[in-house]
Amino acid sequence: MTMPGMQSTDMQSTDMQSTGTQSTGTQSMGRRAAPEAFTSSQQDPRTFLAPLDILEGDHARQHAVCELLDQLVRNPRHAAARRELEVVRDYLVCEMPLHVADEEEDLFPLLRRRCPKTDDVGEIFDLLQREHDIDWTLHRALVQNLDALIAGAALADPTQFIANATAFAETQRRHLAWENAVILPRARRHLSAEDQAELGARMAARRGLAMPEEPA
Repeated sequence: MTMPGMQSTDMQSTDMQSTGTQSTGTQSMGRRAAPEAFTSSQQDPRTFLAPLDILEGDHARQHAVCELLDQLVRNPRHAAARRELEVVRDYLVCEMPLHVADEEEDLFPLLRRRCPKTDDVGEIFDLLQREHDIDWTLHRALVQNLDALIAGAALADPTQFIANATAFAETQRRHLAWENAVILPRARRHLSAEDQAELGARMAARRGLAMPEEPA
């Protein structure tokens, strides 16, 4: 799928091959994504007292990742901004798997139990989980591509990178639309304080964090 403002695939491939060996970190990226846009506060166990806010913050970081991938697709010379590439790569490798586990292993099963039987939310969960499986194939390829760009190497298949990055950004935005418009509002409506405390504790434990003790 060609996005508005993109060059032709052949022209982009040529640019990627010719810029893959340029020095990194010294050229402007145009409208840069600030590194803090990808930074979470998930090392503080107290943040997990509001687990739905944590998930919503993760969604904002995923949007930032998609915007940077769009920039790379439209103009491969954005690969010169090594810091942004490193931050996105680290997010994809370190934080995104935790976020998917938070949803698939904890949030979705909990909501299946709490939502009314007349609610069709189960079909949405099934769709998101099927698409998550596709995402991991694209995820692995993108991480390899980002590693090459960070190292200043030329991509082995620039055309495939463009296709993978575009598809990944599109599926992520579709997921985020469903999750922000349907899943999180239902979670805030149907999950009790006890449910949210359990969800937060499980999310914290997944990161090796202990929840703070409640005051006596």
